[in-house]
Amino acid sequence: MAEQQEKIRVTCPSCFKRFEVSAKFAGREGPCPSCKKPIKIPELSETVVLREKEAFGGVKSAEGKLVFKPVAREDAKFSTTALAVVLTAAISAFAIAFFIGHSTEDKSSLTPIVAAGSFLIALPLCWSGYWFLRDDEYEPYAGQELWVRVAICSAAYAVIWGIYAFLVGYWELSPNLNEYLPYYVITAVVCLIGGGFAAAGSFDIQPLSGFLHFSFYILITLLLRLTMGLSAYYVNWWD
Repeated sequence: MAEQQEKIRVTCPSCFKRFEVSAKFAGREGPCPSCKKPIKIPELSETVVLREKEAFGGVKSAEGKLVFKPVAREDAKFSTTALAVVLTAAISAFAIAFFIGHSTEDKSSLTPIVAAGSFLIALPLCWSGYWFLRDDEYEPYAGQELWVRVAICSAAYAVIWGIYAFLVGYWELSPNLNEYLPYYVITAVVCLIGGGFAAAGSFDIQPLSGFLHFSFYILITLLLRLTMGLSAYYVNWWD
């Protein structure tokens, strides 16, 4: 073993100086060549040698025993099947929105449907958006943990829509966009920032990715409102 390991790497616990000594000094004590304080040379059995990766890989000790077994990382990617499911759900949502919107004369009666829909449509959008925007350097969330995060993010998105509607009513805005444009812009910016941080916090993604995640949701919900014959920006649920 000494022939295979001619040198032993040692780190002084006092000055943290690193150096090498001959394997024949294994187990002995002596002064550090830098700070002169006593240190003990590790036994050969205590040293760790990095060997070439074998069939299963990993790091072995001097005796050849496995010290660290590598954990295989599975790269979970957004599958075409999942994409097909999301597209199908989106097409179905637009079809339902068109049917409900054009079969209802009193648009104010759609408030409960719109409120519930803002949460329900967020579920597949938050889930699919996460797979597109997640950081590939980290293990993806999956299973129950992922769906809990999706539900939290979806609820946050629906609440932000509610806050937007509340502010429109609180400020007594009208559909006249030219007259109240600054109010609409300020409200929209605040909601976008809040939605971006909600997504970033829910899925541990970058704030910019969170902003894109929420923007995707807003785009779809605005198109659904237009499909129902509702205004895209004038949302006042309490008339």
